[in-house]
Amino acid sequence: MARYRPKGLGLERVLGTGALFSTAYGNVGSSIYYALGLVAAFALGMTPVVYLIAGGLFVMTAMTYAEAATNFPEAGGSSSFARRAFNELVSFFAAWGQMLNYIITVAISAFFVPHYLAVFWEPLSESPGDIIGGIVIVIALSAINIVGVTESARLNFLLAVIDFATQLLLLVLGVFLVLNFETLIDNIHLWQAPTLGDFVLSITIAMISYTGIETISNLAEEAREPRRLIPRAMALVVVAVMVIYSGLPSVALSALPVTQGPDGYTTQLATDFAGDPILGIVRNMDLGVFQQAMEYYVGVLAATILLIASNAGIFGVSRLT
Repeated sequence: MARYRPKGLGLERVLGTGALFSTAYGNVGSSIYYALGLVAAFALGMTPVVYLIAGGLFVMTAMTYAEAATNFPEAGGSSSFARRAFNELVSFFAAWGQMLNYIITVAISAFFVPHYLAVFWEPLSESPGDIIGGIVIVIALSAINIVGVTESARLNFLLAVIDFATQLLLLVLGVFLVLNFETLIDNIHLWQAPTLGDFVLSITIAMISYTGIETISNLAEEAREPRRLIPRAMALVVVAVMVIYSGLPSVALSALPVTQGPDGYTTQLATDFAGDPILGIVRNMDLGVFQQAMEYYVGVLAATILLIASNAGIFGVSRLT
């Protein structure tokens, strides 16, 4: 006999594949907007290789979450898995760690939205403009989530579709206008720049760009058909992220190659454009009359996906709570 759950108790199953995909993609796909410069600072010419290695680890992690969330479709993600595998104490610490992770994600993503929107108004790139902007974003997204998960999911889906389409456009433009395999090979000074230690460290840092797949498992209890929709949403996130992340670092290192200076080897990706690496790529494309318009567009693009990431973090915090 089916278990009856009165309306209003627990979480309602209202989310489809699109809602699950867009929320997770916004969380995972946003990280490259602030992590790419940091990874390049350590990996230098090996940055594309590092992203591929980290991507392999990401695929295995996603497969693990897909299996676990399908079998245990409950809000709470890894804390729920830890409860079933171990006990309440381990579950608490897993949830506590995830709670800190989501709070940091919300803070970083909301803080960087004004930085990218500074292409329209410069004061947003400095304090107190970026701080005030971040606070307003968190309050606004929290209000949307209070209204209801369906409304929040619709916003996520719309923004994620626009963002992914634009990322594909940037990747295609980069391949035709910027990508240079000779430059990519010249960028590599194996075990000198980067050193073996920096190369290994850069792989762990690159995993920052892939964080967020946990989001789907946190929303499993609200999926309409968990056993069918969760694996499908996970697969869509993996394909979308790997397509972008396997190509964009190569385009970036072609546009902003590794150079040797008085302080050793470096790239502008990790110096001048550390805070807005994707905007740095666009500024080094020869787009002619479309250059300024594309910079504005990328500013909106970055702000859009960072908004999704902030929203996904608020989602996660509420479900863990």
